[in-house]
Amino acid sequence: MKRYGAFGLLLIFAATGLIFPFDAGAAGKLRVAVTKFENKVKNQWWDPSWNIGEGLAEMLTTELFKTGRVIVLERGAISDVVGEQELGQTGLVRQETAAQTGQMIGAQVVVRGAITEFSPQVKGAKGGISTPIFGGGVSTESAYVALDIRLIDASTGQVIASSNAAGTAASTGVSGTLQGPPRSGMVLGGEAFFSTPIGQATRQAISKAVAFILQKTPTEEAFLAIVKVDGDQVFINAGANENIRVGDTFVVYSKGEDLIDPSTGLKLGSSQKKIGNIEVVDVQDKFSIATITNGRGLKRGDLIKPR
Repeated sequence: MKRYGAFGLLLIFAATGLIFPFDAGAAGKLRVAVTKFENKVKNQWWDPSWNIGEGLAEMLTTELFKTGRVIVLERGAISDVVGEQELGQTGLVRQETAAQTGQMIGAQVVVRGAITEFSPQVKGAKGGISTPIFGGGVSTESAYVALDIRLIDASTGQVIASSNAAGTAASTGVSGTLQGPPRSGMVLGGEAFFSTPIGQATRQAISKAVAFILQKTPTEEAFLAIVKVDGDQVFINAGANENIRVGDTFVVYSKGEDLIDPSTGLKLGSSQKKIGNIEVVDVQDKFSIATITNGRGLKRGDLIKPR
């Protein structure tokens, strides 16, 4: 049976994040918020302008977004989102273009990270003496980055899973070609950074963290849903973009109480009750209009499944 995606909406997450375009292909994906990483590295050799806690969280956010497997929410921009909404309430912005309040959607899983290792090491070999900044012979630079990653259920606060993601890289240079720890002025996450062993080790660690997160955040079952009910007309969140056609019929279910495992506190799902049937009479690009053929009490948020 075909799974129908959700209507193209602008997703603004609740108290956790940034604005991302959210289209029909996002249906069934978990909403994941990435928080600033805690820096537990004691020997902070890097450029003082670097904020590796924020920097590595941004790298993880970018790589997760590229996968297209989850809806990525970044906590760092919530103040910008709130500020834009407040500006819209002042009357200085045209009302039809102002950011609307009360439209935020929360994350389901929060990703918390801690940086436990972030170390470039330079060791001298035959042919001379090597230092972290200047090499006098043959030198080997071996970098190591380690991250502790935790996935937390945003509803219960319970840790879903945890893992260590580590990366290593090495390079060899002659007569001072190695620079050791990246020099002042190098941008964390920039092209020059990723050309160094510490940058390559960071990329490895981030890649492993992404693989772990995707493994532990499976795709949810996706259904159509009611956007609006106006008399006997029902607006649903998919249209021609999801192959909805005039004459299609659907069963409508009301979502009931969440089922929580008493021993673990984890959400197992929710009960559903059949409340009616609808038939599509008009199809637009991203939404459709149906009429109620039987049932009553249909409302926004009710789930729809093909008959």
